Amino acid sequence: MSPTLDRHLPTPTVMISVPLNSFVHRVADKAQVIQLMTEQGCQIKRIRRSRNWLLSGEEVSLRQLKSQLTTEDTRWIVTAIDKTLPTPVVDIAALIANSPNITINQLVAQSGCTVSEARLAIDEFEDL
Repeated sequence: MSPTLDRHLPTPTVMISVPLNSFVHRVADKAQVIQLMTEQGCQIKRIRRSRNWLLSGEEVSLRQLKSQLTTEDTRWIVTAIDKTLPTPVVDIAALIANSPNITINQLVAQSGCTVSEARLAIDEFEDL
């Protein structure tokens, strides 16, 4: 294979699976929710003969689906998706460098780190 063709190969996509226990019993309109899932590029399948279902899709598709699920009876699906999505990696040092007057609470909220990690990062930045 020539080097020019290698650059055009598609990058492998990672499918993320989200278990949805008692799916049919927890949503008001199963058909509408399934249609919304398929429109966002996700797949939903029943696990064998149980009442549990498995939602799978790429990270981008799941994030789009999460923003579309706004009703109260689908809030639990959003929570299930949040539990399985990878957490974004945030560089705490870069956040502090961009805004040196950031508070510990703001740093925790923006980065998702713990209070002790935020304090340590601020101390390292200030060379204490």
